[in-house]
Amino acid sequence: MVSSRSYTIRQCLMAFGTILVLPGLLFVAVLLWRYAAAERSRYEEETLGTAQRIMASVDRELVGIQSAAQALATSSTLFEGDFEAFQRQAQMTLQSWSREKTNDYAIVVRDITGQQVANTRLPWGSPLPKGANLPVDQQVIATKRPVVQDLFTGATAGRPIISVRVPVITDDMVTHVLSMAVEPRRIAEVLQAEGLPDQWVATIIDSANRVVARSRRHENFVGTPAPDEFLKAAQEDGGIWEGRNLEGTEVLGAYSRSELSNWTTFVGVPAEIVQAPLRRSLWTMFGLGMGLLVLSFLLARGFGKRIAAPVEELVRLAQRLGRGEPIAAQSTGLMEIDRVGEALRGASAELRSRETALAQSEARLWATQNNAAVGIAEVDRDGRFVSVNEARCRLTGHTREELIGLHFGHAADSSTLEQDLDLFRRQVAGEFDTYTTDSKFHRKNGSGGWARVTSTAVRDAGGEFLYAVRVVEDITERREADRRQRLLIDELNHRVKNTLATVQSLAWQAARPGVPPQVAQQRFQERLLALSRTHNLLNETHWEGASLRAILETELQPYATAPSRIRLHGPEVQLSPKSAVVLGMAFHELATNAVKHGALSLASGQVQVDWETDQPGDEAILTIEWREMNGPLLEGHPKAGFGSRLLRQTIIQELAGELDVRFDRPGMCCTIAVQIGSANKQAA
Repeated sequence: MVSSRSYTIRQCLMAFGTILVLPGLLFVAVLLWRYAAAERSRYEEETLGTAQRIMASVDRELVGIQSAAQALATSSTLFEGDFEAFQRQAQMTLQSWSREKTNDYAIVVRDITGQQVANTRLPWGSPLPKGANLPVDQQVIATKRPVVQDLFTGATAGRPIISVRVPVITDDMVTHVLSMAVEPRRIAEVLQAEGLPDQWVATIIDSANRVVARSRRHENFVGTPAPDEFLKAAQEDGGIWEGRNLEGTEVLGAYSRSELSNWTTFVGVPAEIVQAPLRRSLWTMFGLGMGLLVLSFLLARGFGKRIAAPVEELVRLAQRLGRGEPIAAQSTGLMEIDRVGEALRGASAELRSRETALAQSEARLWATQNNAAVGIAEVDRDGRFVSVNEARCRLTGHTREELIGLHFGHAADSSTLEQDLDLFRRQVAGEFDTYTTDSKFHRKNGSGGWARVTSTAVRDAGGEFLYAVRVVEDITERREADRRQRLLIDELNHRVKNTLATVQSLAWQAARPGVPPQVAQQRFQERLLALSRTHNLLNETHWEGASLRAILETELQPYATAPSRIRLHGPEVQLSPKSAVVLGMAFHELATNAVKHGALSLASGQVQVDWETDQPGDEAILTIEWREMNGPLLEGHPKAGFGSRLLRQTIIQELAGELDVRFDRPGMCCTIAVQIGSANKQAA
């Protein structure tokens, strides 16, 4: 398969140089990737260790607060109920424990109902807040164990604080709950004391997912909810996480959870710090790679120019070869190109010789095909014309331009098309290579005809169908001659029988007793001549039928001595052979009777014949009225003779028609009615 896209030699050389440089660049990229992975791993280990260390420092701070609270919970003043003395003792303890930051701590004692009995934030004797039965106090009372309380808003302090609550136990019963409140900034100071690197941030989150302390901008974030990145990351006791911190900065960090307080420490390093070494290395590799690529492109440009010029010369030689011009190759200094040029020169001479022979052969083939007496066409596997000769165009009256691309069944009659299509499908499928069929077709001018089609498949070496050659012979005249021949034979057999029967009847009627032989012979000859005249009319149409007007004119022409003596009026009606013979005999009898006894026996007499067709149903009715005028006046009803009997026999018995004969005083009238369709069927 040939690619639809081409490349110059320079482009190929540039691509070759690029391919040479790429492995080195890929190797450097792998090293950088491993270096970046190592750096990331180092940061992950360092941040995880820092998070664990900070969590341990916070736990130590909470343990110290818890120890101090537990020590105060054992004071005898509490057991004796001297809460004023306990408050003085608690204040002294706070001063000795943290002289510089006594405001960071506070001690509150509540009884089991939640009512405060001592509070170091207020002078003794000040009104204490009303009691509140806090859930955390209930937890301390129920477990008799210390509890580190999450961040909450102190009732007295009025700001977020944390506390460590311990039980005051007397006789194994919890009587009070001692709470040591701590400002969150004390925890922030613990974070800051760890000496985190610049831009590193540590954050403490309580079990209620609120910020307890932060190493930077603590006051801005204390008490705020933890971001979703923290909550999604902290699924275990410790691990690595990535996301945005409270300031919205992308960070890589670690977290650690305290078993004492169930708080979590998050330590994050900005992603820029982690990725900075990799970016520097990537820029270095990019600069090195671009330098190598530029160098390879420059070299490829130089060598490509040296090769492209001889190749362009080969292109010009090939173009001249395509035009059939003689070529001469020049030396280029490149062995392979010189060999190609020499091969083109030899091919030029060989092709010119072959083209001359091929042109002569094609001219003969084209002349033979277009002068063939039969139609020749090539059709593809879909049955569409690929090429046609003049004979095929003349067959249906189409031009070559109209036929190309049409299906071969475009002019075929539906009665024969299906068989041809079925044979063609089987031929394409490989069931056979050649088939012949007769096809009825319609010409462009509307006329029809018959053709004999011989279709031959052309296949490739593997037996795959390529196209079919259809030879089409016009057999319209042959089929018409065959049809006429069959019709004549059938009609001849039928007519011979009928004619013999008619002649026999004529002979019997003419030779009846009492008729002189000379009269019988004359009558017999006259009727035979009438029968012969009708047969002559049928011979002119090859026994396909005869015109009613032609039959009447033939029988009455001898008596038309004046223009108005014989008058015929009616539409053109074509009769079947049988109807023509029978009506011809009937008109002969009527004419003979008119000459002997009727209107034609006088010079002034006239005969008028009118006819019309009517079609009340499926059968057409032909009605003929014979009227005689200006003849001898009739007196009574004449005696029926042979003519009358013959007339009734032919009309009623042979044509299954109706006959009405009236002998009016002005002249005889005869009405004949026959079914034309019925007569046609009988003739067939």
